[in-house]
Amino acid sequence: MKRRSEPVDVDVTKGWPVVIRRNGRIYRVESMLDVWIVQGKWWSREERRVYFRVSTTHGIMDVYNADATWILASVED
Repeated sequence: MKRRSEPVDVDVTKGWPVVIRRNGRIYRVESMLDVWIVQGKWWSREERRVYFRVSTTHGIMDVYNADATWILASVED
């Protein structure tokens, strides 16, 4: 698994990622493998991230949504 931290464009349906666009390529989400939430100290307003592990047409990816920005966290070919 290769760690990343780069912004990506994500099309969502009802809050769930369905298409990921990265470096001019389109990755269609074939299945949702896992979903989890990471939040720091809520009382000090630390960032809340919703992670999605998805199986795409080109491998497994972890993406998260933080403050309306989608970030690619890791890629597994």
